[in-house]
Amino acid sequence: MKATLPHMGDYYICSKAFLESLGCEAVIPPPITKRTIELGCSHSPEFICFPFKVTLGALIEGLELGADTLIQSGREGACRYGYYKQVQEEILKDLGYSFRFVRIDSIGSIKLINKNVSYLQILKALRFAWAKMKVIEKFESLVRRLSAYEANPGESRRLYKEFLSSCDQAESAKQVKRVGKEFLERFKQIKKVPELKPLKVGIIGELYIVMEPYSNLDIERQLNQMQVEVIRPLCLSQILKEMLPCSPRKTTFRRIAKPYLQYESGAHANVSVAETIIFAREGLDGVIHIKPHACMPEVTAMGALYRVSKDYNIPVLFFSFDEHTSSVGLRTRLEAFVELLKRRRKKRCISV
Repeated sequence: MKATLPHMGDYYICSKAFLESLGCEAVIPPPITKRTIELGCSHSPEFICFPFKVTLGALIEGLELGADTLIQSGREGACRYGYYKQVQEEILKDLGYSFRFVRIDSIGSIKLINKNVSYLQILKALRFAWAKMKVIEKFESLVRRLSAYEANPGESRRLYKEFLSSCDQAESAKQVKRVGKEFLERFKQIKKVPELKPLKVGIIGELYIVMEPYSNLDIERQLNQMQVEVIRPLCLSQILKEMLPCSPRKTTFRRIAKPYLQYESGAHANVSVAETIIFAREGLDGVIHIKPHACMPEVTAMGALYRVSKDYNIPVLFFSFDEHTSSVGLRTRLEAFVELLKRRRKKRCISV
């Protein structure tokens, strides 16, 4: 059995560990490139959201490498993501591919990947993948912060690549923990410029565009290059926690966002609004909201975010991404936004 699923940032390492623990051969598609986008766009409905096109292209590349089982996580909800599986399955069958398509939305559904595994094996596989997920997210967050302070630009990202390789090779949760400790010490040795006081910018929006660098034109790296510290709370472990019944985190976000969104808008719209309010309270300099073009939940959030921006006096910059988004245009708008934030900070300092 050869199983594959699309890339989303560096979580392919967790997916690989999980699938191999279930007795599958993990087929990891190549990193997302222009070809991936072109494959997905050429076989997708024209006005479908961008993540659909990206993930369809990645699934095709996985099938080209010999995969016979496709995996999708999550469940149906107030978002088009709930229909990805049905539509992508029909498209791929029309293209002549032979495969099984499994949606994982519970522990029981994992049995559909390999019916011969026991529930104990499933729990061990989940624990192993979770260990890798948490340590990857920890170092991702560290890189987003350190990259704005480092004396030698790019050092933290180069070290992060070494960490990913070691994490991928770890064969147990204990080894993952050992790798984490080793690289944490190495990250502490990165030279910083102590007098730097970089801007702090939060990133919010639709989960796939936020977490897949190629789909957002590597916006986090670009901000770090402008000596901006990036705060991005949205990550896969938090999303999984929010799927639990009566999730405290989800309840808190609904409460915070309620003055602006009085109902559940679907996807992460309420989270986007709540996070912006939290960022404003924490004194961040600005917020960047990113989403796929025509993502209805996040379009709903935008209306609320304009009001939040005014009420909490925090600038919010909006980006919509699709296959036509220009890297030059993105860079130009980011530079203008960063300059605006610098002037606002300087003005506040003078007034004080």
